[in-house]
Amino acid sequence: MEQIKTLAREVLAIHREVEEWREDHDPGSQEWYTLVNLTEVAARLVFTLPVEMLPEEEVRTPNPREYEVLDELMAALGEADAQ
Repeated sequence: MEQIKTLAREVLAIHREVEEWREDHDPGSQEWYTLVNLTEVAARLVFTLPVEMLPEEEVRTPNPREYEVLDELMAALGEADAQ
């Protein structure tokens, strides 16, 4: 489990580094866009892990308002599907 947390931490560090580069430098090459997309997908993949596998510094308790907003969205989507 610790190895997974370590690897997840490394992936997220690389993703954040690329995001910083993205703000300062955009060469517009296909390789650059591939790197940016790869790090975004890798970061999303890390966050699909069960919370027990995430590095401690990445775990947070959701705000109760977040649950309310999700409930509202799901209700609105349900109403849209019913029409």
